[in-house]
Amino acid sequence: MTLPPPRPPALCRGVVGLPLETQIDLTASNLAAVADLAAQYGLLIYLEALSWTPLNTIDRQLRTIEIANRDNIRLVIDFWHCYTSGDTPKHIARLHKDIIYGVHICDSLAYAGGVPDENMLRDVPTGNGVLNLKEWVDAVKSTGYDGWWSCELFCRRQHQENSYDVARSLNALMRDLVGA
Repeated sequence: MTLPPPRPPALCRGVVGLPLETQIDLTASNLAAVADLAAQYGLLIYLEALSWTPLNTIDRQLRTIEIANRDNIRLVIDFWHCYTSGDTPKHIARLHKDIIYGVHICDSLAYAGGVPDENMLRDVPTGNGVLNLKEWVDAVKSTGYDGWWSCELFCRRQHQENSYDVARSLNALMRDLVGA
């Protein structure tokens, strides 16, 4: 007896393809459940929406957090995800400092639109791409935010270089941008 070939399982599509408000409502419900669990341990959670996802803009993230209605949810601002989602430093400067949990300083090659290819677009040393990092940092600082900053390193060439030299260079860049 010959069996038919196995059928691939339906791939998880999450909220993709659903109306925007449904996507926000479902995501907010799930975010609230995670926040409730975290609250039992006195923890904050943060939302860092990826630029290739439906809820990728700051406005959509804020709406999702508003609907989740939990006081232990914050945003992580990632300059690359903001840039490739169409957000600008002006969008960041409008945020209340208390909604920001952390900041990822990173750079990008020029992005012309479509689904952003992270491996290609982020393959540039931080500080050598198209983003005016000082402008992005100043936007965050203008909110009064004084929490943690992280430098993200996606440049494949730098992954192969002397890690002490790369770290020293990134530390100098961070001190110049953010301060001591």
